[in-house]
Amino acid sequence: MAETIKHHDRISVLKNALSEGLYEKDEALRLALLTAIAGESIFFLGAPGCAKSMLARRVVQAFKADGAGSVQYFETLLNQFSTPEDVFGNISLKALNGEGESGKEEYRRLTENMLPEADIAFLDEIWKASPAILNTLLTIINERKFHNGSTVQDVPLKALLAASNELPAKDRGLEALYDRFIIRLPIGFIQNEDSFFDMVEGSSSEFELSDEIKKLQISNEDLKNWKTQIDAVQLSEESRAVISAIRKELTVQNETLSEEEKAAGESFAIGDRRWKKIVRILKTSAFLNDRTEVDLMDCQLIEYCIWSTGKQQKKVRQIVETCIQQNGLDCDTAIDDINDRIEEFTAKVEKDWFETVTESATDKIITIDNQECYECIRRGTSETWYITVGKGKHNLSNTYHDVYDSNKTYDTSDSFKKTDDQISCHHIFRVKKNSATTHFEQKKFSDIAQETSQKNFDKAYYKPIVDEIHTEIKALKDKKEADAVPFKANLFANQDYNKSLTAKLDEAIRQLQDAEITLAKQHNRYFNAELNTDFSEGDVILKDGTAFSSEEIKNLTEEQKKNVIAVVCIADDKTFAIGISEKKLAWNALKEYALHYGDALPKDYAANWSVPDKAQLYAIWKNRDKLNTSLTALGIQGGLLTPQEYWSASENGEAAAFYQLFDENGLQDHTTKDHEYAVRTIREWNKI
Repeated sequence: MAETIKHHDRISVLKNALSEGLYEKDEALRLALLTAIAGESIFFLGAPGCAKSMLARRVVQAFKADGAGSVQYFETLLNQFSTPEDVFGNISLKALNGEGESGKEEYRRLTENMLPEADIAFLDEIWKASPAILNTLLTIINERKFHNGSTVQDVPLKALLAASNELPAKDRGLEALYDRFIIRLPIGFIQNEDSFFDMVEGSSSEFELSDEIKKLQISNEDLKNWKTQIDAVQLSEESRAVISAIRKELTVQNETLSEEEKAAGESFAIGDRRWKKIVRILKTSAFLNDRTEVDLMDCQLIEYCIWSTGKQQKKVRQIVETCIQQNGLDCDTAIDDINDRIEEFTAKVEKDWFETVTESATDKIITIDNQECYECIRRGTSETWYITVGKGKHNLSNTYHDVYDSNKTYDTSDSFKKTDDQISCHHIFRVKKNSATTHFEQKKFSDIAQETSQKNFDKAYYKPIVDEIHTEIKALKDKKEADAVPFKANLFANQDYNKSLTAKLDEAIRQLQDAEITLAKQHNRYFNAELNTDFSEGDVILKDGTAFSSEEIKNLTEEQKKNVIAVVCIADDKTFAIGISEKKLAWNALKEYALHYGDALPKDYAANWSVPDKAQLYAIWKNRDKLNTSLTALGIQGGLLTPQEYWSASENGEAAAFYQLFDENGLQDHTTKDHEYAVRTIREWNKI
């Protein structure tokens, strides 16, 4: 099973099984597993009791030993009194006495069941250990070698997991060892109440994988084969760009530090060796996700690899997220073209639906002492005077007139009169003017003209832009969904970064949605959604499907009149419009004439023309005055309905038709097919 299943599926099932009974530790488990497969080391920062040792023991169960043996696991809690013997094994007394295999007296440790022979090791409170222990650890991690007396012993260590509730102290020479822990992760207590009580009430029995899951355990042979394949994984251009951006940003961050912060070790110091190991982590992630190239989601793991202090740890999330966002999924949209088209649409709305109304300058009237007064300039001066709007008394000592009192009589010389913007009395004043104003007012249309015109306008100008916007948004959403598939499938990265990866796509979608809102605002300026009007006899219909009432014909342009193709002749349960031209034909030519009547018309109105039946012809006869009024207003003199015989269609299409004489004679039955009578075609008509 383990040989045929995909790496992603295999590791996913294994990881999920190892997570059983662990609460809020998924991030720690997946990173520990990734680190172990990559052959690197991980450091957990957290208080005692955060399940750090449990995590280490779970990671051990991801692997299986060669043959019938078991994976060697070493765990110890270090303190300031811990000795090298607690980690590397006791001194062999036999070797000291020369009783060992070499037969020589030598300093040699008994390493069985100790760190030098472990596959997986967990060192808790690592920074409390003595320099003797820490210096030896450095060699083991770097070279996977243990100098045991005169021999150099190979160390099978796959991964070293270490933990502490503190970061390494300054000036203790711990920087080199700390640098070997490629992934560093803070880890805390359970926060969710339900998860907390599930944990405290859960079973305390020893965890063990099922036999089925054990088939997925990773062997030494797997790791050997995977190593070569991981080395072959390539960095994508996007991942290179992100790494480059992060390196530059770290340099910028360092340049902003004060001297005190630098002295406190707050500078980001990511050496070349560390970057090489970081890239190996990324390649391992890509490989285990069945990819041959590192992608943007893998780059999220850099967040765990570039901090050393608590302050840095708070910064790196934003640094990495920003760099990924800046180099995230690119997209090309037609937003600029769409915005240009919206501007053109706005101009078209102004032109077709609105007219500029300029209101002339008005007299400037203000209120003084609760009286409305004209604000004036006294002729020959720059003095401002206020003259009551009501007829009043002129007083030389005041700069305004009293309100006219009907109970008083004034001399003619005391009265004043206003002519346009000039007020005459004892003096002459020029009334100041408010500025002329210009605004747009929507043109007035009948309901049928408004409804059909706005629908036709939408079809020609509004809907194509809306459709393009929707097409663009759908394409971006489809791209986002498709591109997100490998991101969402990533076993090791923080899925919260999906928002950063798709930030450019999301911004493009937002811009398109904003454009649609802008477009809709222009659309709403002219569109009345409540209209649901019926046709009336005499309404005229243009080639584009718009209709105007008979009263509006006089306002049509000559071009619009030329484009009229029909006049509503029956407005009942069904609406019919009559063509504007007629011919004189014999009975046997009617069918062909109706069939081809619409050949020269727009395709939407080319078909379904027919000769009216006798009931329809009778209705047309009753409405002929309205129809002729519209035809006359259009200037179609030759197309008027006149008192003459008109063919109607027969019921079965074979017998001679009835004809209609538009006078008091009414319907007539005609049995001679070879007479030429007038013929008009009609068509059922629905609004656009």
